[in-house]
Amino acid sequence: MEAMLSNLKGLKKRGALGINIGPNKNTKFENILEEYFILYKAFSSHADYIAINISSPNTPGLRNMHDPLHFEDLIRQISAERSTSTDKPKILIKFSPDEKDDAYIKLIEILNNSDLDGVIVSNTTVDNNLKIKSGAAGINGGISGKLLQDKSNKLLTFFKKNLKPEKIIVAVGGVFDVDSYNKKLDLGADFVQIYTGFVYEGPSLIKRIVQNGK
Repeated sequence: MEAMLSNLKGLKKRGALGINIGPNKNTKFENILEEYFILYKAFSSHADYIAINISSPNTPGLRNMHDPLHFEDLIRQISAERSTSTDKPKILIKFSPDEKDDAYIKLIEILNNSDLDGVIVSNTTVDNNLKIKSGAAGINGGISGKLLQDKSNKLLTFFKKNLKPEKIIVAVGGVFDVDSYNKKLDLGADFVQIYTGFVYEGPSLIKRIVQNGK
């Protein structure tokens, strides 16, 4: 956190800056909320939006935050923290693609009844079938890239159908070209993020999307 804050002090911002926060890998589950608040307070004055990551597969137990009771507690406390602070960045929740539909319905209902701004769908997947397909069976962590595309697009469609229209939807997962970028927009995304595609395709991918995307 301190290293990142040091870097941010010298940053000349161009465009919007989003900061993704989540607890340390060795944090006990009962202390996760405390770490979110420490990070939120540290970065809220620097960010245009804060992504609250409840879905990293590399942090043991973190996806338990998809439990409606834990989720509602997080949403309530983060919302209260923002309401009393000077800086009020938008707050987006980053979801796992591996939960069941009835769980998402409960989480979306909580979000719809809150003043938080939107969602990021989705994080990487630990779907064992996709791990086998990728040759990563038995390896810890999540699958990103093209194999994630269908699963993340399905979740995007689900959130678009059930989330209040004023909430922001940031889509991510499997964007490797102009067509896969446009597909996210067609399914209802307001914004699109790219990570694995950028690693494989390089900065020229961004140029092609800006020039030829919708």
